[in-house]
Amino acid sequence: MATDTRIADPVIALPDPLIRGEGLEPHGDYDGMLFDGVDLTGRRASNARITGSRFHGCAMDDVTLSGALLAECELDQIEAATLDLVDTRIRDIAFTSGRIGGLQVHDAELVRVIVRSCRLGYVNLRGATLADVQFERCAITDLDIGDATLRRVGFSDCTVERLTCPKADLESVDLAGADIGVVSDYAGLRGATISTAQLVVFAKGLAEHVGIEVRDVS
Repeated sequence: MATDTRIADPVIALPDPLIRGEGLEPHGDYDGMLFDGVDLTGRRASNARITGSRFHGCAMDDVTLSGALLAECELDQIEAATLDLVDTRIRDIAFTSGRIGGLQVHDAELVRVIVRSCRLGYVNLRGATLADVQFERCAITDLDIGDATLRRVGFSDCTVERLTCPKADLESVDLAGADIGVVSDYAGLRGATISTAQLVVFAKGLAEHVGIEVRDVS
């Protein structure tokens, strides 16, 4: 039987009406909340449970959500210099038009997530598990997926200045829609799909990786 490589979309059904929220706390339980233009700078909400909620235009610099559950939520126009999602369970999420300098998502679990029209600096996904994750029209400075497990992950109309992927485990990962500048550790690309144009760009590095000497004959 052929493996289904289609990327599943997030399933988000927000309640109506949403309850206006003002802050986040550790171990808090937030269901059906609307955070609209709220300054959440520096909030610590480790191990919180956030479900069926919407964040719009919020300042989230230095927010910590490590170990939290984030499910069936929309995050729109979020801005943060740093955002901590370490070891977070992230399911059925739409993240659009955000600007984040340093996104710490290592050892997290991402399932049915779409990231659209975002500008991201350093994205640390080391050791994370991703399934059915889509990046669309995103600009990423440094994407680190070392030791991560990716299943059905796609990039469409994206730029990635540097891709770091040592010991990554990829299956049905489509990189063809990404303009990738530098790749660190070509072995980590095993299991990915790339375009012919990308193959030309990567040719020298791939040759060096497998021990092929390229020399022009005069």
